[in-house]
Amino acid sequence: MDKLLTENSVRQLMRQNKLSNQDQLTLPRGTILTPAARSFLGEHQIKINQTNATSVAVQAKEAVKPNQWLGTVSLTIPTVDFNQLSRFGTPLIRLQSTLRKQFLLLLTLLSEQSEEIDQEIVTELVEFVNSLLTKTFDQILTNADCPTDKLQLTALKLGQTNMLGVQQLQSSIGEVAIDLADYVRMQPELQQANYCQAIVQWQNMIQTWTQTILESR
Repeated sequence: MDKLLTENSVRQLMRQNKLSNQDQLTLPRGTILTPAARSFLGEHQIKINQTNATSVAVQAKEAVKPNQWLGTVSLTIPTVDFNQLSRFGTPLIRLQSTLRKQFLLLLTLLSEQSEEIDQEIVTELVEFVNSLLTKTFDQILTNADCPTDKLQLTALKLGQTNMLGVQQLQSSIGEVAIDLADYVRMQPELQQANYCQAIVQWQNMIQTWTQTILESR
């Protein structure tokens, strides 16, 4: 390319898809930009950089990754007190630990998506799962409501699918079922409690969602 860079030359780069808005244009030192070319680059927020390079080079702007807000999602994770290890062997703690690992699998699947995920739906899911993870035995006994009617997991569509990840999530349903069965075996009077029924409904939701994904591939 000539030492003189005109507006027409810049427009040609854009027509050839070699240059886009907010890119960086690297020019050999000594290249002269016409006022019209400089104005055009400014209008398109294209940065100009001059080096000892022998030819014009374009550095594309870094693509903005979607769903960056997923990095701020926070699940309740208790501090481990190694002086009270017996507490971590209780059926309720094991069940909650399995629910936590399951939801982290789900969040990992969502974080891999290249398309926007509905943040409002995910926020509702996070709040629901955190409510399951923080319930104590005494709170479960009060039989407080654990509503699942606002959860819209099945409305989340995956543009690209990690089939292994989906199968891992589906497999985790069985692990939750085992831990839930152990819990109600120890506390049979709680089988119909709202807490346990909410877990069952949540697992059925995940099962329907993952099965739909697997069948569509």
